[in-house]
Amino acid sequence: MKFEKIDFFQPLLVVVAILIFLAMGYIGSFNYRFEDPLKPEVILTVIFACIIFAVGAVCIKYKINVEKTKSLDFLSEKLILALVIIALILQTLNMVLLGGIPLFNSVLKSNATTNIWRVAYPLFLIMINILLAKYYSKKYLLLVILGALIFGLNGYRTSVLGILGSSFITLYYLKKISRKLGIIFIAIIAVGMLAVGYIASQSIANQHWTLNPLELVFYRAAFTLEVFEKIIPLGGSTHGHILSMIFSSGSPRTFIGQYVLHYDVCLTSTLFGPVYLDFGLIGLTIQMLFMGTFLQLVHKIKEGIGVGIYSIILTHTLIWIETGPTDIMIWFLYLLGLILIIMNFNYIKLNKN
Repeated sequence: MKFEKIDFFQPLLVVVAILIFLAMGYIGSFNYRFEDPLKPEVILTVIFACIIFAVGAVCIKYKINVEKTKSLDFLSEKLILALVIIALILQTLNMVLLGGIPLFNSVLKSNATTNIWRVAYPLFLIMINILLAKYYSKKYLLLVILGALIFGLNGYRTSVLGILGSSFITLYYLKKISRKLGIIFIAIIAVGMLAVGYIASQSIANQHWTLNPLELVFYRAAFTLEVFEKIIPLGGSTHGHILSMIFSSGSPRTFIGQYVLHYDVCLTSTLFGPVYLDFGLIGLTIQMLFMGTFLQLVHKIKEGIGVGIYSIILTHTLIWIETGPTDIMIWFLYLLGLILIIMNFNYIKLNKN
């Protein structure tokens, strides 16, 4: 297979990213937090989850055929552009109402995910990718950078990665990524992630970090996997409570901090932690099988604005590897993928070969 023909952003990228994250956490567990490395149960459980995801993705890849895709061209360029600008204005208003920049203030950061932000972020994320997919122009890349900057001021790395990562994947499938542009984009993503994470950590009251930005990444991976390590003996003990919190009210990550570590803190617990705590190994199996099949199916029907939708879903699934699927707002992005599948249902056929 020629290098140029490799699809670098097919769903199996999730498996590669999980294994890289596991390796980083293992290294971090030695160097920055633990006397002993991660337990074998963690490593084996993560590898099992990867296998289940891969089975789902591969089965859909070779058993399902999509004859054609339905056109979703119903949004004008002016309307999409207006919605992008409205999202940026809303996020700017959000920071004005907060009274400062959350990136530099941990108190403001804890209150930064307001209802305004919950509208502004997904609106910008969806519309900027649709704008690129449907009406690509180099000038719109400035909006991508501007959006990453404005939402990055909220103090969350995930926003920066969500915007830059999904835009990069959209441009990749549009074949608009030259080697030069690709290097620039990857450099911006890497620097943006490191900068936001490091600056935000330095602004936390009563904490004094001596790790440099790169060391902090390994530390975070180790700590997140440590949380999952503590979840494994508790598997299935919350009986769906975290899932109910995701689709109602409350803070699932804070609940995990209270339940697992017994103190009031918002914790990330990997892609596997919440479902394992709720439903044990069976729940983890179902989740990973669903994600593998779902992502591969959306990947098969990524045409037109579907390219943007797939890019958004893949990017946030990759983000979930650390943070965990505990945000209803991001599940809404999966809903967009479901709508895409339903609209193309008549074109999806079982491969007889």
